[in-house]
Amino acid sequence: MGIKNFGFETVETYLQKGVFYIPDYQREYSWIKDDQVEDFWTDLDHSVKENTDTHFFGQIVIHDDKNENKKYIIDGQQRTTTSVIFLAVLRDLFEEVYKDTDNSSSRNKFEDIRLKYIGRWSEEEDELRLTLGRIDKDYFRENIQISSPLELEPSQDSHKRIKEAYKYFETKMREKISNRSNDRDKYSILVEYYNKFINGFQLMYVETDEINEAFIIFETLNARGKDLETSDLLKNHLFRSSGNLIDQVKNKWLKTVDNLDNIDITKFLRHFWNSQYKFTREKDLYKKIRTHINSPKKSEEFVDNLFKMSDTYKALVNPSEEYHFTNSETQKVLTNLKTLKASSFYPIILAMKNNDFVENDIRYVLNLIETFIVRNNVVAGKVANKYEVLFAKIAHNISEKELITIDQIYKEFKHELLSDEEFENLFASFSVKSNTVAKYILKEINDFTENEVNVIGDGRVHLEHIMPKSLGDWVIDEETHRKYLNRIGNLTLLGNEYNRSIQNKVFTVKKGVYERSNINITKPLSKYTQWTLKEIENRQMDLFKIAVERWKLC
Repeated sequence: MGIKNFGFETVETYLQKGVFYIPDYQREYSWIKDDQVEDFWTDLDHSVKENTDTHFFGQIVIHDDKNENKKYIIDGQQRTTTSVIFLAVLRDLFEEVYKDTDNSSSRNKFEDIRLKYIGRWSEEEDELRLTLGRIDKDYFRENIQISSPLELEPSQDSHKRIKEAYKYFETKMREKISNRSNDRDKYSILVEYYNKFINGFQLMYVETDEINEAFIIFETLNARGKDLETSDLLKNHLFRSSGNLIDQVKNKWLKTVDNLDNIDITKFLRHFWNSQYKFTREKDLYKKIRTHINSPKKSEEFVDNLFKMSDTYKALVNPSEEYHFTNSETQKVLTNLKTLKASSFYPIILAMKNNDFVENDIRYVLNLIETFIVRNNVVAGKVANKYEVLFAKIAHNISEKELITIDQIYKEFKHELLSDEEFENLFASFSVKSNTVAKYILKEINDFTENEVNVIGDGRVHLEHIMPKSLGDWVIDEETHRKYLNRIGNLTLLGNEYNRSIQNKVFTVKKGVYERSNINITKPLSKYTQWTLKEIENRQMDLFKIAVERWKLC
């Protein structure tokens, strides 16, 4: 049949048009207090102060599912949920005024909001006018629709956002009425904001009884939406293209999202796409996928592959929490890459995993990637994005069966990998401002020379500037100090012997602490009689001799 209802509705008429449901596959509540929730309030407050007739509140797309006899919100679930949160605040404040003053009008407003816009609920009867998706449904019912949020901190992020939105609106409305001693004035202010919201805020409302048409409308309305996630557009395109396979596609999509937990779905989609197809940037991703997926079979295959790769992707993003790979050395390399904030290599590992490379081969390539990133990005200072295209090309060639051995993959890297000579030249003046990266470099150098006893793995490790950040009694000009402060030769690691009080002391005092250290690269510092620029440069080259072996060409 198609579109059955279209037009502009006030919040009042919209929320009374039916009982609405948010599908389980939709995102959980995502509006943030300091962003969209604040914008909501600013618009409402401005409308009240300026006494504007109407404010356009956005669009609502509804699928009237005749099979289930339910109205599903395809677009507009965030503003609908926020509307109910705000009305719940007004409901509670009207009730408070009624209890304090016995004002019957306040009691009427409380009943109006509860019956017309929120609904009632008991174990025997569910008369709520909005039911959220699986993740938020119970919390929203208990802490918004039935009563105000408990003081206990929710565990789910979306539940925290729901509570924060309620508390934000409550604070704003209490500010409006707190300086009014007259109870009638308090009531009048609440009514003013209530009426402006339900009658002055207008929505473009579209309702259709065909799910595919609902998705087409969603896409069309949001084609230029700056805040719309690629994953939202893609999800709806997949459902629209899935035809009679829509239940299978929806279920597999939902399982994938659940499996990824809080991982960014759009980033996963892009890395997944670049692991199998030609390189695409995020702004073009939806268009490319939409062109490729144009049938129910392709939709089903796509979500099946997404789900299949989601476990591997989790292991790449959160290596310390996931144990997808069996060898501890694989986990270690992934953790190192996480420390270096590297992610552009993900498509390569997804492609290898999808093409049944054994874990030993995957670990070999991961070690190669780590060497590549340390040499080319960390030491040479080349921007990581420069190699995103290269990594995607390698991944695509793996998926196309053009690269079937690790030797072939290595040759693709070798053309861009810094040679030992280039590495040495750059390492000689290598400075690192990130404490995390500096500790990683020094830890790896230390562990490479002391494989049997890895003392750095025990307890907390501190980064030590031998020539300190604050010079104190050190005699050196400011420009030279800035130039040499973060040189890797001027940095070392301290464990339990770390003592903040000696940080800015002269070298002859600090070396006594170094002598007590069990860390292999730190203890020898006690043998120096002085610490000058020459010592920094010499130690830097001593560290290079180890670094070139640690991150060597395979």
